[in-house]
Amino acid sequence: MKPLQILIALVSLFVLLGGISLVFPANGIPLGPVTLHFASLKEMFPEAREEAPKEDPEEAIRRMMEETRAKKLTAFADSIRFYLDFFEKGATRFDLPANDPGWFDRFFASLEKAKEDSSVVHIIHYGDSQLEEDRISATLRENLQTLFGGSGPGMLPAVMRVPSITISHWNNGDLEHFQVFAPQEERAAHTRYGPMAQVTELSGNAQINIKKRVSKNKNDFPLSGTFSQVRLLAGKTSRFSVKLSFEQEILADSANPESSKRKRVFQSVEPTVEKKDFISVYTWKFPSPTGSVRLNLSGKAEIYAISAEGNSGVAVDNVAMRGSSGTVFNRIHSGSLAEAYQVLNAKLIILEYGGNLVPSSNKNNIEWTKNLMARQFEAIRKANPEADILFIGPADMARQVNGRFQTYPALNIVIQALKEAALENDIAYWDMHRVMGGNGSIMKWVKRSPPLGFTDHVHFTRTGAAHMGNLLFNALSVHYDYYEFRKRHALDAQEVEEIKTHADTLSLIPDSSETVPEI
Repeated sequence: MKPLQILIALVSLFVLLGGISLVFPANGIPLGPVTLHFASLKEMFPEAREEAPKEDPEEAIRRMMEETRAKKLTAFADSIRFYLDFFEKGATRFDLPANDPGWFDRFFASLEKAKEDSSVVHIIHYGDSQLEEDRISATLRENLQTLFGGSGPGMLPAVMRVPSITISHWNNGDLEHFQVFAPQEERAAHTRYGPMAQVTELSGNAQINIKKRVSKNKNDFPLSGTFSQVRLLAGKTSRFSVKLSFEQEILADSANPESSKRKRVFQSVEPTVEKKDFISVYTWKFPSPTGSVRLNLSGKAEIYAISAEGNSGVAVDNVAMRGSSGTVFNRIHSGSLAEAYQVLNAKLIILEYGGNLVPSSNKNNIEWTKNLMARQFEAIRKANPEADILFIGPADMARQVNGRFQTYPALNIVIQALKEAALENDIAYWDMHRVMGGNGSIMKWVKRSPPLGFTDHVHFTRTGAAHMGNLLFNALSVHYDYYEFRKRHALDAQEVEEIKTHADTLSLIPDSSETVPEI
């Protein structure tokens, strides 16, 4: 069939169908149980739909940006709400100046910088007898050094009067020890006590030995027991010589390198000496970490501290002051204290006091206590404006009344006063009393198995102190996670607030008691 014939046939077919559609009834022709329908021309050739107006390009971009922002807010809402719920309601939370959850940011930035430039950041943990034997500090140190790097026990006095659970320390010779927090007859004739609030005066010859303590559980504090350098802080006017030797493992038969037999020997290393306005710093670096050093001293000197530490990372110094309320810092020579803090790169000062204030405190003298503590904060900040200060208040403590232990009636008054003094001076506060469970909790800690508190219902056992150290580290870890989360996603304070508001609007997050795990 020719193309023209096909075209004529198709046209004829369409004309025929069009004619039928014109005469065919719209309602169809009933044929018994069925009705025969035929499509109309309108159905066969529908009118073209009117095209919708195009969206304005600027409006389209704005809408896309709003949708992207909403997705971002929703994506982060769960995490931000979790953190903020802990900061507001968690039992182990910190009370922070201006309720600023980013208060620790400067400190965390210092720790990360130490990782980058291989420096050491010191955290100085001052406190009363709760800290003796390196309790609480040792657990906090081990956790922080695991997270941020570092090793060694940190600062030690030349004469250690209370043994440590992490380090063995002994001395002999012409050394006389003074403490600013001691009774008047045990204080020095001057105020140059240094960063440990104590000074040891050398007048002749002496030896000091520092060695890793080996306990029944050899892995109690593995990082605290070894160190890569030692620094000695002495008075600028000191006139003495000091030699240090460190223990190192070497081949027993140096002529046979393939021998597996090894022996331990002491080797000497020369120090570098840095002279400042008020102090002198002697530094010995070792070719490999050691767990034992000997110092031989001769002459006349004021020794403020001996710091055994890593070459980088974190050092946590335990400075326990038995019987002290922490009201001694304004009685330490500010110049030598400032230089020591600078040398140590101290970026966090922890003050753990208050228990010794409780028995003598009442509503009539509590304002005096607040003012006295404010002077201590001022003295520390003057010596080290680059450091943040964290105050840890007293734990629950009880005395016997009619044969039964009851929480001291003045405890809550002291806690409130110390908290107010801290926050008013831009200092964070950690409430050990609240962390333990409030009034009466010390009785429960004493009855635990193993006991977390001694039967004096004041002090922690070693187990209880380690538990408290872990709680403190965990609380700090939440803030560090929050810091890392915001840094990773480049979120500023305004964006965090927007996300929080968005989360509240969506009602995505259940009650904090369900979302925040117990620490």
